[in-house]
Amino acid sequence: MIEALWDVYEYDEFDECRRLYRDDFMFCTANLYLYPKPSSIIWNKIQEYSQHPRHYDRRTKEVGQCFPISLMPHNDMQYKNISNIMEAHLSEDAWQKYKLNSSVEVMECLSTIQSNIDFWRINGVADVLFICCFIAIILMVLLATAQDKIKSFYILIPAASSVVKAFSLAHNIPKLMQRNRKSMPKLDHLDGIRTIVTMIILLSHSSIPLIKMPLQNVAQIEMQFDNPLFSVAMAVNTYMVQLFFVLGGFLLAVTILDHKHTNKIGTLQFLWMRIKHRLIRILPPYLFVILFHASWYPKLIDGPIGYRFKDYCVKNWWTNILFLNNYIHPKEPCIQFAWYLGADFQLYLIGTILMILIIRNPNQAKIIYITMVLFALSIPAITIYVNKTDATVIFILRYILQEIRTLPYYIKVYIPFETNAGNYFFGMLAGNVYFIYKNNDMAFERLNLNMLFLSGGGFFVMMNFLTILLPEDHLVCPSIVLAIFGTLLKCAWGVFPSILILYLAFKNPPSRLSSILCHPLFGFLSKFSFTIYLVQYGVVYTVYRHVTYTLMYNSFTIVSACLECLSKIQRFSNPNAQILFQLYFTVLITSITLSIAFLLHTCLELPLHSLFGRNDPGQRHKQQ
Repeated sequence: MIEALWDVYEYDEFDECRRLYRDDFMFCTANLYLYPKPSSIIWNKIQEYSQHPRHYDRRTKEVGQCFPISLMPHNDMQYKNISNIMEAHLSEDAWQKYKLNSSVEVMECLSTIQSNIDFWRINGVADVLFICCFIAIILMVLLATAQDKIKSFYILIPAASSVVKAFSLAHNIPKLMQRNRKSMPKLDHLDGIRTIVTMIILLSHSSIPLIKMPLQNVAQIEMQFDNPLFSVAMAVNTYMVQLFFVLGGFLLAVTILDHKHTNKIGTLQFLWMRIKHRLIRILPPYLFVILFHASWYPKLIDGPIGYRFKDYCVKNWWTNILFLNNYIHPKEPCIQFAWYLGADFQLYLIGTILMILIIRNPNQAKIIYITMVLFALSIPAITIYVNKTDATVIFILRYILQEIRTLPYYIKVYIPFETNAGNYFFGMLAGNVYFIYKNNDMAFERLNLNMLFLSGGGFFVMMNFLTILLPEDHLVCPSIVLAIFGTLLKCAWGVFPSILILYLAFKNPPSRLSSILCHPLFGFLSKFSFTIYLVQYGVVYTVYRHVTYTLMYNSFTIVSACLECLSKIQRFSNPNAQILFQLYFTVLITSITLSIAFLLHTCLELPLHSLFGRNDPGQRHKQQ
């Protein structure tokens, strides 16, 4: 078998290299490319195997080699000498195995000096600014907490109780356990939905980068990719973020309708106040994270493997601040996951304007609702067809190994606001229905929610399982069938969650699922779900940027990893440590993310929102 003959990755041990040649080494990574030879049977087999969209490209090999400088000729052409040595060695290896010629491209060379870069070295204004902000926040929290607990303690912080209470941990930590939907009865289950979705996205993001790492067992991974159910898993992973759009649209509609009788509802002042309080809530922690990524994050790297994970905050930070990062430089993003924040803010503005129009012109409300539904059903289909993209994110390995953001579907359909507006609109429509029936004890029967739940759930399951029938690679010509399927699949992730929210809200007595979702733990975690989303990118990729050895990839999801670990533990008293590495990575990433998100929420997000957002018009709950 081709996959057994030709390793995709071949790395020396970087840590061993650094230990043996501490003061005098260079570690270089390179790509070896096999030259085509149509007369060669083995080349034709390699070519055929590598062209499969879910197979690694066996026509190339990624190599990492250690070079002790003391054993090499010393001259001004040091780098060229290493390139020549690597090319000669790798080309000879390819010829001996396959009788094929090849070329070598050196990608990165890490010298002794580069491997010992001092993390604490200050390189620019951004470094100093982040340190100053970090120290200022910590001092403010400590002094406010001290002054709050010791009334006679007055130093630096003004005596104004609002400032002290805003930054005092004694006031902020108890707030994390408080329910904050007094004006929204029957909606405590939204905390559970938001928390579960946030954690699933975090676990997914912590596992997927493993595919991009140098691995020892790529053949076993390819077998997982060929599993028919893998397409369903990709659909779930792709559209999970749509639930945030549904929740955002739902809460937007409910909070504005709650103030429909105020005199300012249709004025520019009302629109400005909502935008202002929205920015007060999300900008402080967002700016802090952006500043970190533009200053200290690039230094969080160890070894030659981590250089494959790139962030572009140093030059493209401004696109995030303008909330246009899903349109401007989307292939070179500052914090890749932050595309959602740009799209969500754009939809927040449009949704607010639509709700104002609905309230001010009730006679035109039906036309606006129909227009929203038609927009949801048509725009994704038109976009998919015109741009000749896939119906959804299909797993094509060559894009995953580069960056998922190079996939045409990602740029044209996944991150623009107009293709995500449909599910935001479905959430808004559900919010309107909830507001009308929230005090009606017969709402469940009148809305026929049992039938809606069964039909919506059936449609949702059917659309996701039909992804099994999708083509494995891009089609040359646009397909109206795929365009229609793509938009229906995307809408299924808006329609069914909207029905589910109403079902859980109006079910009487409450269902067991609703009782679980209303657990105080979910209410606690949901308070800092926004900061979890903010910091996860930096944590996930910082962990992977410190891996210096090839890995063994055992399973695609954390659930299957846990099951595999349990089965191994039952059979062996001392299982191989490699079996546990994915579980270890996931637990490590999750723990660090939750800890940092908790601190960012209690020390920055919550204090500034308490201090400046007290008169928030209708924003009684933070939207993800």
